[in-house]
Amino acid sequence: MNVWLCPVKPRSWRIIKTRGLFGVPKQQLDTFRNVKPDDLLVFHVLKPINGIVSVCRVVSQVFENYQDIWGKDRYPFRVRIEFIPNMLRDESKPIPLSTIFGKEGKQSEIKIEPYLRNVWITKISKQQYNNLQKFFDNET
Repeated sequence: MNVWLCPVKPRSWRIIKTRGLFGVPKQQLDTFRNVKPDDLLVFHVLKPINGIVSVCRVVSQVFENYQDIWGKDRYPFRVRIEFIPNMLRDESKPIPLSTIFGKEGKQSEIKIEPYLRNVWITKISKQQYNNLQKFFDNET
């Protein structure tokens, strides 16, 4: 199982939540082909939310579909996802992305978002995921 960080815009996040789908453009297909069922997608919603709001499980192989969901011919390479209970955060209280990259007590010193421009999906380590999971566990 791999864990993938997926930075998305707020409008795309609303569609992802409603449809249970995540998609990328053609130029991201080489990376996206590595996403498999049971992998986890960590959704970081960009400004104004600016934080991690959910972890979802991939429940399908990557497939190609041009149904107009995000806009004409946008993000035709897709996977179906399911939301993991207790891994959906209130969007008014997102988890700062720096928490999975920073050291305890130093999260606010790390500025991550500028590095997410033009990033659709990127793998994160198991340790980074474990750091994140602690924040979701503290919610329950």
